[in-house]
Amino acid sequence: MKYLLSIILYSLLTSTTLAASRTALIIGNSSYELMPLTNPENDAEDIAEKLKTLGFEVIFATNKSKSEMKALIRQFGAKLKHKGGVGLFFYAGHGLQIDGMNYLVPVDFNASVSYEVADSSVNSSLITGAMEEAENPLNLILLDACRDNPFPRKNRSSSRGLARMDSASGTIIAYSTSPGDVAADGKGRNSPYTENLLKHIGEPGLTIEQVFKRVRVGVEDYTGGRQLPWETSSLRGDFYFKPAQILTTPIVPTPQASIQKQVTPISVQEKTPPVASPITTQKKIAAQPYIPKAQTISASRSTLNAKKLSIFTNPKDSIVKLLNSDKEYIMGVKLEPGNYQLEISKEGYRTKKQWVTVDTENLEMQITLVPDF
Repeated sequence: MKYLLSIILYSLLTSTTLAASRTALIIGNSSYELMPLTNPENDAEDIAEKLKTLGFEVIFATNKSKSEMKALIRQFGAKLKHKGGVGLFFYAGHGLQIDGMNYLVPVDFNASVSYEVADSSVNSSLITGAMEEAENPLNLILLDACRDNPFPRKNRSSSRGLARMDSASGTIIAYSTSPGDVAADGKGRNSPYTENLLKHIGEPGLTIEQVFKRVRVGVEDYTGGRQLPWETSSLRGDFYFKPAQILTTPIVPTPQASIQKQVTPISVQEKTPPVASPITTQKKIAAQPYIPKAQTISASRSTLNAKKLSIFTNPKDSIVKLLNSDKEYIMGVKLEPGNYQLEISKEGYRTKKQWVTVDTENLEMQITLVPDF
């Protein structure tokens, strides 16, 4: 019986470990005609190699033009939609914001006035849109950008650093520095942010939030407080780049006659497993993000626990529906705590569906639809 239990446990650990697909797009741009950078190529290369060791299938590119970056994002989005699981986007290079919109700067960037930036750069909404379209449960966006603003600030439209970005539930966005500030390129092989990310991303048993906390401390110490990494998160579960190891004692089949006398307990995380053993199980368990089950939530009665949900859409006249509630959505609608499925639609745009959790606080969300082209 114990032998059977050990085989079942081994099968469960193996299936859990292999179930979570991981896909990453890594881009590093250094060779700019205006204000070239030293480290983004190195940063992208080192992050790509590190992620491969952590089970990611990696799409890797450096020094790409606008059209090439857009093609890579489309490729990444299609692969993520097909495979599901975890999606990760890492960008190192110049980045800037115009009128509150973030742009990733390709190496063929050529703009002399602010209104040309959108035509010469890659809007960050392309990557968030590709991830949302894939409808996978967990996405990570890491931006080691805005190392300086390559665009001359001729008016108030052009601002330092990147603006805060909003995204769908199940996404964490990490910035190498605070919104509206710039990041250092670094004097060594890597930027201060990427150097610390490489240092901590492979530490076993750390949630992604713990990884970013350690990165933040390292960067702040290195720069004397001049650079402070920052994150926005709507994750609904724990994610580990490298899960902690879980060990089980080897279990040897015993004769039926001596089963009652010989009891071999299953121990978790033994420091010194017995040497003589025909069966040893040592597998990694990756935390799975929570995906809510479909349910209909009645809104016929409102209590003191009800919280206000406000959805700000782009385009502004998009239609918002609550698919699993009998309450019609209006701006600032009050809902009982629970999981709600939203549908946002507008003619000429791709209809978007996503889950949102209403719990202990009023919730405001910004949702951008992707043009249907």
